[in-house]
Amino acid sequence: MPEGPEVRRYADALHAALTGRVIVSLQARTKEARKWLLESEQRITGRRVERVISHGKHLIGYIEGRFFFHSHLMMWGRWQTFSEPPEKDRRERARIVVDGAAAILLSAPIFNVGEGDPYEIIEFLDTLGPDALPYRGPFNRAEFLRRLLEYKDETIGAALLNQRIVAGLGNYLRAEILFHCKLNPWLTAGELNERHLTCLSKTIPRLARDAYKRSATAGEKDRNRMATDPSLVYQPGREIGTRHLVFRRTNLPCCAVGRRSDNSGNEPFRLRKRTRNALASFTFARSVREFRLKNDPYVLRSCPASE
Repeated sequence: MPEGPEVRRYADALHAALTGRVIVSLQARTKEARKWLLESEQRITGRRVERVISHGKHLIGYIEGRFFFHSHLMMWGRWQTFSEPPEKDRRERARIVVDGAAAILLSAPIFNVGEGDPYEIIEFLDTLGPDALPYRGPFNRAEFLRRLLEYKDETIGAALLNQRIVAGLGNYLRAEILFHCKLNPWLTAGELNERHLTCLSKTIPRLARDAYKRSATAGEKDRNRMATDPSLVYQPGREIGTRHLVFRRTNLPCCAVGRRSDNSGNEPFRLRKRTRNALASFTFARSVREFRLKNDPYVLRSCPASE
């Protein structure tokens, strides 16, 4: 599923292509949007797109006269922009044509068009937590912590995916944030101390911003290591394998702690508690699809300390 950084890049592309231009036509194949357009398309034709933004994983376009369009990409959706309308695609879910450009929504099940404030009309929009990628000012740490601590019994691994707590995080950002903060994903929100909360408040916007700007959460030094050491990636030479420290790195050596065990007969080292928690996050990222991981520090011994 596209996460906040990816949706923000789509919003940027649509904003650049559509803003200030007059709508020539707007078509949709989703049920509610198609019904609305059958009755009201003529009310938005000829109006200008004012801006396109994102909030977490939601994309919202504002049209003059208090009209809007909204999308959620779910697992496979994506937006494409063109200088002129392309041929129809069977995966197409919405098509916005303006004077001199077009935007096409592919494979997304959620697309809405309407009149009024989208936060009052679209379900769940008004419940979203602070955006991990705020447009203006710093990340709203106070609001994030207030919402997080309303879910004291929820594990932090699950809480970071709760869009009511913070908007825009998905599996890869969740895994990387936990790893950077050396947090055991099975701790509940109520068990976190001040150091944990401070780290989360700083790391969430930092990694979200990195993913938005660089399409990666790993630092350049670690990315260079993964690019030049074939043992650290599945397919040497592919840039995509160097983007993250833990996400989609099942059975690969841990970049932060050291090389895979070389079966030399050396005694397993004793991990410090903070390192053990970071590795628990690593293991959690590897097993996120099953969501059945049990935190067993003994399985972490196969990742030896760095020299």
